[in-house]
Amino acid sequence: MKKITDNKIILSDYPDYLCDESRVTAINADCILWPENECDIIDAVALAQEKNSPITVSAARTGIVAAAVPLCGGMILSIEKMVEINSPSFDEDKNEWFMTVGPGVLLQDIESFLHNHKEKNLFYPPDPTEMSAAIGGTVATNASGARTYKYGATRNYIRRLRVVLADGNVIEIKRGEIFADESNELCFSVSGKEYKIPVPDYSMPKTKNCAGYFAKPHMDLIDLFIGSEGTLGIISEIEIKLLEKNKECLSLLSFFNSENQAFKFVKSIRNDEKLDVEAIEFFGKNTLALLHKRHEEGGTDLQDFPKCDAAVYSEFAFNEDEIEEIYELLEEKLQSEGSSTDNSWAGMDYSETEVLKKFRHAVPETINQIIGERKREIPDLHKIGTDLAVPDENFEQIFNFYREQLDSAGLQYAIFGHIGNNHLHVNMLPQNENELTEAKKFYKIFAQKAVELGGTVSAEHGIGKLKKDFLKLMYGERGVEEMKNVKLSLDPKNILGVGSLIE
Repeated sequence: MKKITDNKIILSDYPDYLCDESRVTAINADCILWPENECDIIDAVALAQEKNSPITVSAARTGIVAAAVPLCGGMILSIEKMVEINSPSFDEDKNEWFMTVGPGVLLQDIESFLHNHKEKNLFYPPDPTEMSAAIGGTVATNASGARTYKYGATRNYIRRLRVVLADGNVIEIKRGEIFADESNELCFSVSGKEYKIPVPDYSMPKTKNCAGYFAKPHMDLIDLFIGSEGTLGIISEIEIKLLEKNKECLSLLSFFNSENQAFKFVKSIRNDEKLDVEAIEFFGKNTLALLHKRHEEGGTDLQDFPKCDAAVYSEFAFNEDEIEEIYELLEEKLQSEGSSTDNSWAGMDYSETEVLKKFRHAVPETINQIIGERKREIPDLHKIGTDLAVPDENFEQIFNFYREQLDSAGLQYAIFGHIGNNHLHVNMLPQNENELTEAKKFYKIFAQKAVELGGTVSAEHGIGKLKKDFLKLMYGERGVEEMKNVKLSLDPKNILGVGSLIE
């Protein structure tokens, strides 16, 4: 197992391991280890226990909440070399395809492997926007993306985990084998040692959610580790469920004269049983204005697009004999909201859909370009982006709340994201340090509002080290204490993921 134990070498040659996409950066770490297998992880945990050293698990470092940043120093355990991919197999008992992968395997490598394998045209449904993320990190955060609207988040596709616990014991957890008992405890034994984990009794929001430890009566043990952000164990192997692609896919980017028209179109396609909708994304008025300005300045390589106040990107699965009916139905729905298929971009083959995806990716790229330019003058400046979601019935209420608050304050902002799950990202773009302070205050105000409306403070990015205070908004002091009890039942010395989720 490769290891670096010289602080000067870590700082000079491996500075990227001290930060992630949150741009939060640690001062230093005692060592970096690169395990290549489960035994190496066990050895690393034994070393950490001996030295009473914190362990921060690292992989692709694509997270934006600083979970992979070793702010407490100690050991960085990078699982990026654990990249074994086994060929798909079929489970006749469950009538489903599955595949076993190492935690360091990138999502894009899974996609490529399945594409080249050609076995039954299989795919792994979770689609976090960042395909360069490692699957171990996506399991640790219960990651999700655009297709979550139809397929659900990562949790739905994890069949089995192998996890190295904080004491060095290894547990293999198969879905459907260990459930919380009548006293709402998860009980299991490993190598003769008994473990009892008290399940928190707080209620999870009825939305897309990845805030805090999963909890519900009679829950499955595997669900506790999914979304635990590296605080309860280190994942060494993952068995994922695969689906078969048995339909074609139509991608559509439609432009509207108003945001309300776009909302009505979204409701219309969500409620129509004739449509097999896989994803729905929204781009608001301010977002499109920023993108248009940047495009006119030559800052994007997009093709020209209409000046409008809203756009909706959607994906529809269909059988070949359905395409004309689908087009007619969509034309009717678009025309009723002042748009049309002629006022849309459509794609079915790879080259066509890439044009649409390029538009989607141009939005965050444009925002990051704007902030990057401002950082040259004010280095501490950064965007503030929300990760909130609410139940269907409260979507328009929170959207209007966002607009009213930010328009009154005069802050520059852009709203876009996964409207299918009522999960829009409000990106606030401060122009000076005072506006940065204001934006941070608004994030807390918006998080409180989302909780009041039955939503979550983190729909897809996790809590990490940056959003711990928001957990109290959702679950209260008691809920946070219950999470601490879960943590201590598995990691009494508190060496795993120190500073993430809970103190």
